[in-house]
Amino acid sequence: MEDDLFKPIPGEGVMPHKPETEKPKEPAVPKDGPILARVQDTRPRHLDGGRTVLRPSLPYDEKSHMMSCFLDLYIGAKYAPSPSLPGCVCHATVLYGTVSLTAEGQDFQLLERDAIRFKADQPYHFGNMSSGTGRLLLEYQYLQSPF
Repeated sequence: MEDDLFKPIPGEGVMPHKPETEKPKEPAVPKDGPILARVQDTRPRHLDGGRTVLRPSLPYDEKSHMMSCFLDLYIGAKYAPSPSLPGCVCHATVLYGTVSLTAEGQDFQLLERDAIRFKADQPYHFGNMSSGTGRLLLEYQYLQSPF
């Protein structure tokens, strides 16, 4: 399932997940201070017929080469993005629910508070295995500069 979460969104920073993303303009916030990202200032992406919701959390940071987002998987939902840029790894933490993950040719059943790190520059997908919503925090780290 193709999505455009990682394309620039005015006022939300840039999520450089796909190669076609352009380098962001200078941010309006100081680069050395804390950055507060509020849920009301982000725009969720509804995928998989509305059963999957992807919401940006923290924008791409040039020092840490990281960005993050929340992933909500409603009953029966799946999330299978295109592979990321070369050298990208994903740190995924299940906040609640039970979620399946296929990554690097292996299948995992992830329970609440489980965390996993995998190569996001290869195909991967999540699926909700529970009768409620599964929520994850996905943190992407770019080991090579995306720009």
